[in-house]
Amino acid sequence: MTGIVSNTRGLSAANLTNSGHARFFRAGFFRGSAMRKITLMALAVSTVIATPAAAQSTTGTVNLAGTVGDKCIVVSETAGTTFGTTVNFGELSQADGTMRTDLASSFTSLGGSALAARVVCTTANPTIAISATPLAISGAGTPDTGYDNSIDYTAHVAVTTVTTPNVPFSATTTTPLTATAIGGRLANNGSSNVVISADSFATNSATDLLVAGAYTGQIQVVIAPGA
Repeated sequence: MTGIVSNTRGLSAANLTNSGHARFFRAGFFRGSAMRKITLMALAVSTVIATPAAAQSTTGTVNLAGTVGDKCIVVSETAGTTFGTTVNFGELSQADGTMRTDLASSFTSLGGSALAARVVCTTANPTIAISATPLAISGAGTPDTGYDNSIDYTAHVAVTTVTTPNVPFSATTTTPLTATAIGGRLANNGSSNVVISADSFATNSATDLLVAGAYTGQIQVVIAPGA
């Protein structure tokens, strides 16, 4: 009560002695204080409600992995690992018994489109190896002088890479080509990129007569992924 009286020094003594007025004064004072507290609490609550909560998010991660192996494929209607054909010259000798002189052109015309293939590799620098076995009578021994039972030749393979068309490689019946780097990725443009041909067919001597019999030979081309 001391604080209240001290705050009312400006009032008259009559007013101070009037108990009704004193009670009214005290009630008003405390009522105002309580209202101020309620107002402050309301402001505090409204501030809490008005302040948005901090945004929260979650993260999901899916890692992907896989591999591609080193491989070379022949691209055709059915992808595989082989290509080729049989070139059957028929009669190998001329009317006089010596070797025909048109075997190189016949090889190309008889083999036709089967001598070309589309080969692709997943590696950057595949290799090529070529072997050529003589067109000969299997199991025949050394022929008599003036005769021959074997025809030598040179096999050629033209390879097209992504940067260079028709890169040449070759092997003879006496000197095969061991695995050699092609020099770049094989072209993958939808066209054939490996073409085989053969020339320089010859007997030991141009005048040698071919011995009668069945002659067989083979050109083998191996394209591998490389290192």
